[in-house]
Amino acid sequence: MKTEELTTGADRTHIATAGDDQGEPLLLLHGTGPGATGALSFQPLLPSLTAYRCIMPDLVGFGRSSHPESLPGGPGPWFARRVEATLQLLDELGLDRVHVVGHSYGARMVLELILRAPERFGRVVLVGAGGTPVKANLQKLTGFYQSPSESAMQALVDAQLSHSVLPGIDDYVRERFAVAVRPEVRRSFEAAMAPGEAMPVYDESVLAAISHAVLAVHGKDDATISPAAGLFLAEHLPHSDLHLFADCGHLLQFEVPARLGALIHEFVAAG
Repeated sequence: MKTEELTTGADRTHIATAGDDQGEPLLLLHGTGPGATGALSFQPLLPSLTAYRCIMPDLVGFGRSSHPESLPGGPGPWFARRVEATLQLLDELGLDRVHVVGHSYGARMVLELILRAPERFGRVVLVGAGGTPVKANLQKLTGFYQSPSESAMQALVDAQLSHSVLPGIDDYVRERFAVAVRPEVRRSFEAAMAPGEAMPVYDESVLAAISHAVLAVHGKDDATISPAAGLFLAEHLPHSDLHLFADCGHLLQFEVPARLGALIHEFVAAG
């Protein structure tokens, strides 16, 4: 895995890349939560995606990307800044068109991106998607910094899994906690979660305008974002497939990495 930082408008975006440098580009956008990063979120999927040029940015306000101090608090301004930086990232990489995978909050960003610049995106995969009218349960995320500790991070991750005993999950918890306690990471997360302008919600009237081929994937036991969100996307996106994984929660990439990776590979390759 290689890493670099690129100027993306007013920000710097840190990216990790893996797979085939000559393969079709596949942009992977991670979810929200203390300590989340692109590489940490998607590393379990990479063995199944070696045919693609996998590009995993840390969204603005996460990991090693910029942590702007002058941005107004509230979800809306931070969401808009992240979307703009992602489009700038494609420009900096010289990529006219990419396939895209979004997990959770990252899926919400994908919906905004394909509406704003539809010509720049090919096949679309939405995993445990946020952004629909289905409300998310974010209490574990928003409460983490009340008493941050590695055990609190373990509890946060356990709440997003159907089975907490998984290979590699302890390493993930430790690495994510180490990111989460960095002062700038905490400041950005709390600012983006502060009261303020809301993010867009993608209801049936908005989704009907999307012409992309979309694969919605959800865990049937997802307690963070109900699988009703996946069903909503499948019902209202004109060209969508839906796959529900039994006995899985919100972090599908850790619970069924080989199966999810193979599913993504097959769907993107079909385009």
